[in-house]
Amino acid sequence: MAISTINVGILANDGTGDDLREAFIKVNSNFIELDARQAENTTAVNKLPDGAGAYGIFAQKVGDQLEFKNLRTGNGITLSADGDAITINSTGSVNQTFVTDQGSASLLQNEVVKFNGTGGTFISRQELAGVENLFFNSLLSRETSPSLSVDLDANGNSIINVDSITANNVDSLVKGKDITDLDSLVGFDFGNLSGGTRNILQWIESFNPVNMGTFNAPASTGIDMGTI
Repeated sequence: MAISTINVGILANDGTGDDLREAFIKVNSNFIELDARQAENTTAVNKLPDGAGAYGIFAQKVGDQLEFKNLRTGNGITLSADGDAITINSTGSVNQTFVTDQGSASLLQNEVVKFNGTGGTFISRQELAGVENLFFNSLLSRETSPSLSVDLDANGNSIINVDSITANNVDSLVKGKDITDLDSLVGFDFGNLSGGTRNILQWIESFNPVNMGTFNAPASTGIDMGTI
């Protein structure tokens, strides 16, 4: 039911308004209406998103007064008010920069950095003393098609368990022996010579070809050996 309005007329006692009985009937009806209504119970509710890290600003209601929490500055954070707005500013940069040998990238706060291991490289993470650590584990044995772009330096270490070596050119030391020095080959075990090489001389000559010229049959000595 709506509140009833008492007609008070245009002028005092001009006879155009409600009479006293009608006026008090409306007064009684209005009191009944107000008494039947629910008591005022206004409050505020914090709408928080799912997950941690969110805090409400409404604190409590005291009587008919709503109380809210204060906003305070923190390390690297400042507040400024302009009319109805409060601005939160950072005194420092919130960007993070990752630098690699292939370039760099600037990331905003809460952006995700992803590390992908390729060519047999495995990447793992572990927290040590509160610090996140990334470990890059790369073994040549996990490469499916390993190749070199520069010379391989064994740094004084041996290369062992070799099945076969295919090379276009050999110019080095083998167990301290210079294979271009023929005198240093003495004492080597050459195993079985195969292919077009039939003896050790042919194998040595393949490294340092010698022009032997033309061999001719010897001239007749004119000596008659008689009959044997």
